[in-house]
Amino acid sequence: MISGFTREFERFTREFLLFTREFERFTREFPLFTREFERFNREFPRFTREFRCFTREFPLFTRDFVFS
Repeated sequence: MISGFTREFERFTREFLLFTREFERFTREFPLFTREFERFNREFPRFTREFRCFTREFPLFTRDFVFS
């Protein structure tokens, strides 16, 4: 009975240590993710404007390219 408890406790301890390491890694990398996400939010409007410009000009480009 005690050996079964000991095995389960050792398994729990191993899994808890694994979780702790993963959580530490997450907390180290989260600021990096946050900075990248903020950069994306700042640049997305510019990307959207450029994409709209591209979609307006693309038919002209294809027409000129096909008929040249």
